[in-house]
Amino acid sequence: MGRRKRVWIAIACATAGFLVVGLLGCLRALALLLPDGPDHAREYLSQVQVDPAYRRVGEGGQGNCNCNLEYFYIGPSDTDPAQVFSGPALTFRPSDGSYSPPWNELLEGEGASEASGSCRVVVYSYQRDRDPFDLWKLSSGDQALVASGRLVVLSLYVSCERDYG
Repeated sequence: MGRRKRVWIAIACATAGFLVVGLLGCLRALALLLPDGPDHAREYLSQVQVDPAYRRVGEGGQGNCNCNLEYFYIGPSDTDPAQVFSGPALTFRPSDGSYSPPWNELLEGEGASEASGSCRVVVYSYQRDRDPFDLWKLSSGDQALVASGRLVVLSLYVSCERDYG
């Protein structure tokens, strides 16, 4: 390979390197301007006490705004959902019963703590005749118990004002 060709290859490599470093710098600057996730919702959820008969089977949410979070739980269906969760300044009231397949809205309310600020809290139940249960990696036994109505999958959704900044 001739000297001239090696020089051009070196210049092309250096230019590509500068472009990559510049692009990474721009992406890092952009990341500083965007919300860094639902930190306040996560903080509030970390303070929520859950009935020990229920176990957490997943996490979701964040939405387009990256500002909300929900945890999924499975447990006995014969327990009042308002009694399953307790947390700082957490109050629930029956919801209007709105339905967003495959979820039924059961309760809505508010909660707040010094670390999280004011948060909207909603409890949903997953319709027992819906799939896919594999979202939560439930055993076939748990899936059968949900389908029979003995177990329920609940979603605890939290959206805090401070995550919308």
